[in-house]
Amino acid sequence: MASPVLFDFTVPLFRKGMRTLKHILQKGEAYAKENGISTNDMVNWKLAEDMKPLSFQIQTASNTSKMTCVRVAKLELPVMDDNEATLEDLYKRIDTTIALLDDVEAKHKTAFEGQETAEVVMQTRGTERKFTGQSYVQTFAVPNFYFHVTTAYAILRNNGVPIGKMDYLA
Repeated sequence: MASPVLFDFTVPLFRKGMRTLKHILQKGEAYAKENGISTNDMVNWKLAEDMKPLSFQIQTASNTSKMTCVRVAKLELPVMDDNEATLEDLYKRIDTTIALLDDVEAKHKTAFEGQETAEVVMQTRGTERKFTGQSYVQTFAVPNFYFHVTTAYAILRNNGVPIGKMDYLA
């Protein structure tokens, strides 16, 4: 029996997570409008003062999904500036990321095959980290992606947005 390729543990999960972000942002937007809150203030909401804002969480989830394709499947994907300042900017970022992931699935799914033991090198805070394709996906990419999706959820929930577990899982 053939083992699943790294694609199966990345792109479909990332696409679902990005759709979750869009869904909870839409609920956040509705909540803000119902309560007279500026929707553009939402992008700067934080869970704690020393944490990054909602916009950063969405940018990083987007970057993680895209960079996993670059690092593991050796794909060339466009760089996105992390400059989203409005809710509409965040929606556009999410939609662009989903479209990229759709394109990866349609045209580059096989690029993930055989990459389980290939070396993945990344720089984090000036330090070079080395992984295999599989260890990168399992110990960095997927956990990092879900950390930022979950933090975005927590930021919205902490600010009163009526979302729950099924909004996260749906």
